[in-house]
Amino acid sequence: MSEATLLVMGNTAMTPWARDQIRRLSEQARRRGVRLLGADTAANLRRAAPEELSLVDEVVALDVYDADACRAWAAGRPRVDAVLTIRELSVLPAALTAEALGLPGNDPDAVRRVRNKDLCRKRLREAGLPQPLTALCRDAADAARFMRDTGPGPWIVKPRDGLAGIGVSRVDGPRELPAALARFAAPPPAMGPLPASPYFLTETFVEGDEYSAEGVVTGGEPQVLALTRKGTADGFVEVSQRVPAGLDGPTAARARDAVGRALTAAGVTRGIFHVEFWVTSSGIVLGELHDRGGGDYIHALVEHTRPGLELYGALIDDLLGDAPRPVPEPAGSARAEFLLAPAGRLRAVRGWEEVARHPAVVAAHLQVTPGDVLGRANDSYSRSGVFVATADTPDGVDTLAAALASRIVFDTE
Repeated sequence: MSEATLLVMGNTAMTPWARDQIRRLSEQARRRGVRLLGADTAANLRRAAPEELSLVDEVVALDVYDADACRAWAAGRPRVDAVLTIRELSVLPAALTAEALGLPGNDPDAVRRVRNKDLCRKRLREAGLPQPLTALCRDAADAARFMRDTGPGPWIVKPRDGLAGIGVSRVDGPRELPAALARFAAPPPAMGPLPASPYFLTETFVEGDEYSAEGVVTGGEPQVLALTRKGTADGFVEVSQRVPAGLDGPTAARARDAVGRALTAAGVTRGIFHVEFWVTSSGIVLGELHDRGGGDYIHALVEHTRPGLELYGALIDDLLGDAPRPVPEPAGSARAEFLLAPAGRLRAVRGWEEVARHPAVVAAHLQVTPGDVLGRANDSYSRSGVFVATADTPDGVDTLAAALASRIVFDTE
């Protein structure tokens, strides 16, 4: 479809991988002759660099986190043919805007279900998909009762509708609850204020290796395009993502099947998805579902390992009712490697420029500068830097990433 207008809710970005997502979205839309209308808060638009604003054809100041404001704007019947967002906190406003405009999109009730993790776990459990035991809690007393009933532990304590690993803690008993709950009140400054919730979740801990599935829903059917292996440090901070995941054929097939069934059960019918899961001794256990793409340059890993794939283009085609394009076969490997500097005042970073210029590095971003006072990395927004490396094989990209990371030295005092 030519001359179509695509509303991008949240066209500015606060992370390097989100900026790369918007860049790819812009390029793939324009190759299809699609006009881009960017919507974002007035404050974000004022802060945006000119090159960032140039990725869309026009901008409108709109609180893309406020569902009522978005529906009121949609009541003016703007000329828009499709709506999408890459932001977690704008997924529900985007669904409501599409609904108000009579455009294709996910059912807002399905979006709420996915966002509120206890509701999603309940739906998946009803569909016969293994899930950790979960309690919706108002205070430490609720969590302690759940722990007594499901011991011996450990457990996970996390926000009901959180993101990016913010506020997630592993606890071994009720005595650790006060410290875990205190983390809810301290989101990273880059996020700004998060929506307040009177509830949090306590879940039984799942023992297993962590992975995720990446893909896009086309024609109402989920297509898993890649499985990603996740590396984590203490505190659930993600420190690497790699495609392919390295699972054996039968395990990968079971994971793909479980992910497709889960998205269908949750009611997700549109969009790019990111679904977390564990491989345990008893099989696949699904973690969180997201009806938006993964962060951490996962989109770049997916596109690199399916040469010629246009992930956002596939979504645009589906939203506009255009015929889907063939999905390229997988080839090669790619890995995002995150760097965690020691706590202290940063005096210098050595080796970074050499790594960033390496021919196998396709993206690199240093989050810190000399003079910064660094604390312990607690979530995805407090890591020190990232680079994305590519190679022909999984072992090759792992070896390369380790070698490149070893060249980078954070000198802190």
